[in-house]
Amino acid sequence: MKKLRTLLVSFTIFALFLAIFPSQSSAHSGRLDKLGGHFRNSDCSYLLHKPTSLAKKAKTKAALLTLIKKYSSNTCKNNLTTSKISLEGYKLPSGTVTSKPTLKTKYTATFSKCTDGDTANFKIKGKVYKTRFLFIDTPEYTTSKEKYGKEASNYTCSKIKKAKKITLELDGKDKYDKYGRLLAWVWVDGKLLQESITKAGWVEDYYDYGTYRHESKIRTAMKYAKKYHKGMYK
Repeated sequence: MKKLRTLLVSFTIFALFLAIFPSQSSAHSGRLDKLGGHFRNSDCSYLLHKPTSLAKKAKTKAALLTLIKKYSSNTCKNNLTTSKISLEGYKLPSGTVTSKPTLKTKYTATFSKCTDGDTANFKIKGKVYKTRFLFIDTPEYTTSKEKYGKEASNYTCSKIKKAKKITLELDGKDKYDKYGRLLAWVWVDGKLLQESITKAGWVEDYYDYGTYRHESKIRTAMKYAKKYHKGMYK
């Protein structure tokens, strides 16, 4: 009788443990959300089991993350990041901008939008690319307002807006940076924009993550700006 009571107590404790701390396999009821996925509550990961037409509209994980946060009611979504999204074998639609782009070396582009001294949006064959100018780093004027950031931004925007012809030249091993921005040399009416910005004295450092074709032009322009006290070097 004593052994039976002991077994009953042990079973009751075990049942309570499962109720309070469900196993990973039982952490989800099996119901899928509007995107065809669900959260694994044990670690707040999102598993995309059966992508619906809504989920298939997302061409990147970042876009999928936006949809999950919009349509899911699970509180895990508040801390969800792209690294915690599992596609479960599903492949994002072809043509998505990834780390292995298919763009050619040079493209004729049209101006779309200014951002700051070293970043702007350009349209190539109907698609807009946020573009980070290769090799130069100007003072920030987006998320923070650094000294000379406004002057650098105004100079760059003025040059681009007046351009009759813009050509983007891709270079280096990476076509995109970690933020998904296209990396390119920008030619404005036959002149290298990065060289003009540097020579005018609005470049504070080099955005140097590889070996690029026109590095020497930029370094020479930087020496000129400092020697003749241009822009921020007055």
